[in-house]
Amino acid sequence: MSLSIERLQALYTRRAAVYDYELMPVAPLRREAIAALELAPGQTVLDVGGGTGLSLPALTQAVGERGRVIAIEPCTAMMSQARRRAAVAAWRTPIDFVDSTVEEAPLETLVAPGSADAALFFFTHDALQQPLGLSRVLGALKPGARVVAAGLVWAAPWWPLSNLFVMGAAMHSIISPQRLDCPWHDLAPRLASAEVERRWLGSAYLLKGWR
Repeated sequence: MSLSIERLQALYTRRAAVYDYELMPVAPLRREAIAALELAPGQTVLDVGGGTGLSLPALTQAVGERGRVIAIEPCTAMMSQARRRAAVAAWRTPIDFVDSTVEEAPLETLVAPGSADAALFFFTHDALQQPLGLSRVLGALKPGARVVAAGLVWAAPWWPLSNLFVMGAAMHSIISPQRLDCPWHDLAPRLASAEVERRWLGSAYLLKGWR
């Protein structure tokens, strides 16, 4: 699937002002996903599709001032809010803000290939459907690096209310519903190990894996 940057900019620019409020209900899942990264002080973590920077407080706390966070976000309005969040918080952790799709992000100039310690894909379905982008992110990770992804997924047919929720949420948060039945379809086979757990009556998932 080819990601339309124009459609993405339009979609998320409309949501930027209320994005933090919209994602309040998923805060517990975000905490669980970040905990699953098992980050340690001094490590480097990629926050893929980092949006307005809602994961930055926990990520910077985990890696500390000797660590590093590389936040990749293609929507200008969302990234502007992430930068403001960091400026207000004044974290000591170095943060690289990359205004780009993951396919075009200049990762090679930011981190040596095979050296990053972890990658987080939190509610960033469209990025997971970009094979080239996945290759570039995984190429930046060292062997054994932790990879965690979470987001929406179609529930079983006997959970119709769950699927109504997924449909409604996807309509204003995803460019294409391709692979919404298995968002990790392209990611999991590229990992040495991966396990997927369902949440919210099957309407969300949490993938935990190793490079």
